[in-house]
Amino acid sequence: MAEIELPKVLTDLLPENLRAYALYILGGLICVLGLIGLLLLVVVYKFLFGRRKKSEHEKSLKEYLTEYPDLKSSTGDKQLRIEGVPVRIRLVVIAPAGTVSEVDADQLHAMLEKLLPGLGDIYKHDKPRVKVWPTQVSYQGFATHFHRNTETGTAEGEQTRWAMIAGRVKVGKAQFMLGLALQSIKENTVGRRTVDSHEWAAVLRVRVRD
Repeated sequence: MAEIELPKVLTDLLPENLRAYALYILGGLICVLGLIGLLLLVVVYKFLFGRRKKSEHEKSLKEYLTEYPDLKSSTGDKQLRIEGVPVRIRLVVIAPAGTVSEVDADQLHAMLEKLLPGLGDIYKHDKPRVKVWPTQVSYQGFATHFHRNTETGTAEGEQTRWAMIAGRVKVGKAQFMLGLALQSIKENTVGRRTVDSHEWAAVLRVRVRD
């Protein structure tokens, strides 16, 4: 088999005592460059397609409230109010908080009732949509995602029939994140509210109808 020789211009670049090994050095260099190129391709792939996957995830959290069916008349004996405005519950978003891996949506009635007496009963009567989100680290971050993903069809600052409230809930030793999309009969100026665990009762009220 004929011996492969490198061009003299390449071998002359090496020290004289290494020129006999020029072919092996070149092979090793090609392998190193190939490995670097492969790593760069992996980084580029994750950058492009990883961001796309995140975008698809964000898209799945979107709630277009303008597409919700019209409110039916309420016959319940309790009325929910946010900052004095009578509202109905149209959407409930819950998420585990911190190191908690999951939250049981089947226990939502009891959890809301402990948060604010009467709220669980209103939830059962209004029959809102319920969405369970992945674990959230902070209530501010959860609220930001909730407000960004609930589309009311109006620009910020404009009056709307929607009112949003989101934040952290502590019930005994347990805690979770909660977001509520509330709808009034007439346009209101409530807008979007972010609250911590001790502030829910200051913003929401349950009133017993006469």
